[in-house]
Amino acid sequence: MNAASRLDGLPGAEEFRMVRAIALLALLEAARDGEYRATFHGFRIHARRQCPPDSDAYVEVNLCVTLGKAIVERSVVATSDAEVREPKR
Repeated sequence: MNAASRLDGLPGAEEFRMVRAIALLALLEAARDGEYRATFHGFRIHARRQCPPDSDAYVEVNLCVTLGKAIVERSVVATSDAEVREPKR
């Protein structure tokens, strides 16, 4: 955390980059496994798949990122099912 973010209590750019990376991971994990939760420096990241696991057309995941009681991001992400499945061996 840089000095400016420590003085005003706001997260720094590095923290936001890490939260973004965790949110992307949360979307992938929730699409595959149904749900993913993580915390990082006061941020809470929660992603949950909203469609059945065997849906052929798409996967819809709700994402919510909060910092304390403030909502930083709330969104619904939909993608084709093929983009989130692991390759078959």
